[in-house]
This record gives sequence, C-alpha cells and structure tokens, in this order.
Amino acid sequence: MTGGWGDYALVEVADARAVAAGPGPVTLQHDGREYLRVGDTGWYMTVCWCAGPGHVVRVWDEPQWHTVRTRVWRGDAVGSGRAWRTEADQDLIDDGVNGFLAEAGLPPRPRGYVWFLAAPQTGSWTSLWRLIAENERAIPSRAPTAGEAAAAIDSAVRRLYTVG
Repeated sequence: MTGGWGDYALVEVADARAVAAGPGPVTLQHDGREYLRVGDTGWYMTVCWCAGPGHVVRVWDEPQWHTVRTRVWRGDAVGSGRAWRTEADQDLIDDGVNGFLAEAGLPPRPRGYVWFLAAPQTGSWTSLWRLIAENERAIPSRAPTAGEAAAAIDSAVRRLYTVG
C-alpha cells in the first residue's frame, strides 16, 4: 500500500459510540458494502493496511467510550471488574499496536478511530481468517516476527481482495 492511514475513508455514523464500543461483532454498511469492526491490535491493523483504503473505513472513537478489565489483589483475595478506559490505558494500547506495526515495517496508525474491514470480494471474513492462519502456520519459526506475520497476512489479503 502506498499513501498513508489518512487515505482511509472516515465514515460518519448516527451513533459513533455504539458502533465504536458496542458489544461485537459490529458491522456497518457503507457505499453498498458490509464492513466488520476489527480488533484494536497490531495484527488487525496489519490486515487493514494490507487490504488498503479501498476495503477499510474508520469511524471516530473516544477512549472513554470503552471499558477495560481490572484486577485487584488484597492479600490472598483477588477481585476483578471493569473500569472506564483512561488516556493512559489508550496509550498502552496504541504503544502495542504501533510497536507491532513498526516491527512489521508499517507506519503507526493514527489515534482516535475504530477500523472496519469490508467483506472480501471472494470468500468471507471467515475464509480470510482461515487463510491467514494457514499462512502463519507455514512460517517455520514457532514465534513468527511481526514482519513474517505481515507477509502471511498480505498474501491472504491479496488472494481475497483486489488490492491496488
């Protein structure tokens, strides 16, 4: 992909909070295509980068729309719960995502969006995930690098999407 993350369409939706933070899976319709919200990880962002702006859109997002799991230890007692995501929590997420992208040789993704991947032109999202998994299993290393994972992802994406 040439260009950058700014080339991906920003889609206005009536309820961005529900689309960005609602329980999954979340899909949206745009220009006659169905898009699936993808996870907030470097792996999913690599899929989006490989698919390119012709197959991925973004929607505004705010950290405070999300919750995070929490764990508290007091002596031998352990409690868990949920709390609203803070800017510091979002910093940790962004550092992880952008660290993976950097290791894969890709640019950092911008903050403040949730990303949606169009259904493949041939096959389905399930067929895409399966093909990526097959490609990743073929990597000789037991712990593939981000670059190796990106190559496996790119190969699968190019089989199911028309990528320019």
